[in-house]
Amino acid sequence: MDHRMLAADPSRVQALAEVLHQIGDPDRAYRVIHIAGTNGKGSTGAFLAQALQNAGHRVGHFASPAIHNELDQTKIGPQSISADEYAELMSQIMRQAALDVDAFTDFEWDVLVTLKWFATAQCDWIVLEAGLGGATDATNAIAAPDLAVFTHIALDHTAILGDTIEKIAENKAQIIKPGTQVVVASHQTPEALAVIQQVAKAHQAAGVLDASNVSLTPVATTWSGTQVKLANGDGALIKMLGAFQVANAQTAIAAGQWLVEHEALSDLNQVLDALKVVQLPGRMQVIQHDPTVMVDAGHNPDAFPQALAQIRELLPVGGRLLLVAGFLKDKAVDQLAKVAQTADHVWVTTPKHPTRALAGEVLQTMIPGSELVPDVQAGRDAAVSLAKPGDVVLVAGSFYLIGGLLP
Repeated sequence: MDHRMLAADPSRVQALAEVLHQIGDPDRAYRVIHIAGTNGKGSTGAFLAQALQNAGHRVGHFASPAIHNELDQTKIGPQSISADEYAELMSQIMRQAALDVDAFTDFEWDVLVTLKWFATAQCDWIVLEAGLGGATDATNAIAAPDLAVFTHIALDHTAILGDTIEKIAENKAQIIKPGTQVVVASHQTPEALAVIQQVAKAHQAAGVLDASNVSLTPVATTWSGTQVKLANGDGALIKMLGAFQVANAQTAIAAGQWLVEHEALSDLNQVLDALKVVQLPGRMQVIQHDPTVMVDAGHNPDAFPQALAQIRELLPVGGRLLLVAGFLKDKAVDQLAKVAQTADHVWVTTPKHPTRALAGEVLQTMIPGSELVPDVQAGRDAAVSLAKPGDVVLVAGSFYLIGGLLP
């Protein structure tokens, strides 16, 4: 993905909106859940997309970045858009709006083609994840979404979005439009929540639902997932590991309650059924047993420590956390390196990104005692060779690191 494309200026968002109108307003052909936030967008979006599919809807889902193939950002159910479909729709848009290929960046074209494909395929609902921020993100070219869902907002991309939680929340909150129902994650900071509420009022939103009002109590966590208890005493399973997934599930349930009230879902069981089956690639994913090898794409000071903490919680007595790490240099690498030092043994390497990767040699100087390996596969192999019964190998720090280990 061209990183520049995620940070368009407002005039480009308006230009995209004008093109959408010229090609027949595809973004008005279905109902929309627009999701913004720093962490949890992918999981929350997947929960909601699956819940709507459970209800029998034809659901489009746009989520970035893709780990291998950018076409995998755009799906209807499990099916990604094909290269031929993408090319044909792009050609149609260029003809209808009298554009050439250089009119928009890669990410902007992804959004235009995605919205057109979902309309052509007659989706009932779509789940649309913002790429970066909200105000100037290409996805904000759509008309008013039915739901604007805000997952946890933390410090990330500060050079683009601002250096405080308030500034970042202000940017992301611009996806709220008149008549939109807002849902806010349960673990939102007071600063972010206050900003979202202010923007919701200013933009004449339909209302704000705080997922903190959803009672979801963790009971036990194993390698199979987290058992939780609802307010009525019923139990549910969240398949994806991580304490933060409980908060993401709360957010999905809060949105699900609104969807039930508006007859998009028949009952909340359709959300609960989604929680127990959804597993996103690269999110606390077990890719090998004996020894256990996990991958996680957490890449900021909010997500990365939580991955390590969750594994520590699951380790048996005497078990060690063996970490293979690599980061992008535009992340908070000083903070990430300090967290990495808490692992029992660390191997470092360079992620596969042509311009943004932090050299493994540099990271090695930031993590005393770490070992430099030529690539992620070598790091995984070294960790597996050292592992004893009860140890867990975690490969984490960037999508561009773990992609080399995923099918």
